[in-house]
Amino acid sequence: MIKCMDHVGITVSSLDRALDFYCGRLGLTLIDRELVADADIADLVGYDGAELDCADLDSGDGRILELIEYRVPSGLPLHREGRQVGNVHVSLSVADIRAVLTQLEGTDASVISRRIVRFDAPGSPWHDVECVYVSDPDGVVVELVSRPPQH
Repeated sequence: MIKCMDHVGITVSSLDRALDFYCGRLGLTLIDRELVADADIADLVGYDGAELDCADLDSGDGRILELIEYRVPSGLPLHREGRQVGNVHVSLSVADIRAVLTQLEGTDASVISRRIVRFDAPGSPWHDVECVYVSDPDGVVVELVSRPPQH
């Protein structure tokens, strides 16, 4: 039986570029970075001779966001669009969406949402919550969520 979500992994085209986005711009903390190339990793991912450059990031509450660059075999681009079946997004809690959007200016990231949306849903856990969708440099959708302070 599942106890909880352990971590989320994202395959990236360049680990250095992804670390600049997730750590440098969004403020996640790098826990560990390792190049892995052994029989265990090949068996796990299903590619003979697999070589992966991996980084574990602390998402703020101890849960891990894992970034993986496939060196061997090299990764292939994936066309992403929010409405495609199987598409996923990563949601990160932020204190100030506008400040984070300012941090993303001048990067390979882009804003997907037309505006920051504030939900008006009294009695719901989404009441007064602000959200915006952005994409990371590889097109992975990241939802920035700002919840009001608890009363």
